[in-house]
Amino acid sequence: MKILLTIGFIITLSVAGVSQSIEKANIENRAQDTIYSYAYILVEGRVFSKKLKVEVDFGDTPEQIKTGKEYSERLTNKKSYAAILNYMVEQQFELVETLEYAENVMGSGGTTGIVFIMRRK
Repeated sequence: MKILLTIGFIITLSVAGVSQSIEKANIENRAQDTIYSYAYILVEGRVFSKKLKVEVDFGDTPEQIKTGKEYSERLTNKKSYAAILNYMVEQQFELVETLEYAENVMGSGGTTGIVFIMRRK
């Protein structure tokens, strides 16, 4: 009888421990997905250079701003739009929409960059 009680007690503790660790992992994954679920990426060319200037925007919170700056630094000076998209796909993002970024200075218009709107998978 003591053996059965001991085995039952051990099983109960192990099941409770596993369920708590699974729940903690699920909460962390949900929190990460909600913080960085969308990315707004502005890509502009540089004058007299083939390198691209990239600005990544994840949102307004301090963590999102910090992460956006880190992504921007990593992606700036790439020479290809595809390299930027490939990096973001490696980070589990998918392309939602592409827009042209145009500035109008004293009547001279034209595309000065491209905006990628991406969503975490």
